[in-house]
Amino acid sequence: MKLLLYIALILNLIIIVCEIWTISKIRNKIDVIKYYTFLQNFLALITSIVFSAYLIGNIFFDITIPDYVRGFRYVATCGLVTTTFIFVAFLSSKSKNLLTEKDFKDKVNPKRANIILHYFCPLVSLVSFVLFERQILLTKTEWTGYAAIPSCLYWGIYLFLSLTKLWEEPYDFTTGKNEKSSSLLEILTMIILPLSFIFISFVLWNIR
Repeated sequence: MKLLLYIALILNLIIIVCEIWTISKIRNKIDVIKYYTFLQNFLALITSIVFSAYLIGNIFFDITIPDYVRGFRYVATCGLVTTTFIFVAFLSSKSKNLLTEKDFKDKVNPKRANIILHYFCPLVSLVSFVLFERQILLTKTEWTGYAAIPSCLYWGIYLFLSLTKLWEEPYDFTTGKNEKSSSLLEILTMIILPLSFIFISFVLWNIR
């Protein structure tokens, strides 16, 4: 049904507008790219722009949506859902990892910005992907593996830069300021994060 695709298009356009509005207001964008959740939101923005363009072509001109576009749409959805999981499980209680008024050029409510990036956009993306993009065929099964690459690559680089002291660690996972923090817990955290992405990608693939 074309109606479902129309709704999917509207939802992706909502993602684009929300992401552009929020990201464009951030003051220090270079510093922000160190954070996993913001990188995933940026990837989702680019993906939704490309996907929406092809979706318009598919709806009005019967243009086939390429395999790689469908693949990245799947990857972006997995990334946003993982972003919500990471934010709720690890970051929401740490003020260091929350957006504040100092992070924005204009007077933007930081709570609203955090909600948009970490809750609203992931939810809209998930609903669109699972419910309204169902008639768009999934990409090749290899993408269930490709979906984990951005997450695993990020955490691999994160671990390397943190242990070699080449940057100031954004999340304090490996070099927590608490001297009594458990090394085992830190290691488990670094393992759980990529595994959560792999698990979520598996679940979303099978739901569709």
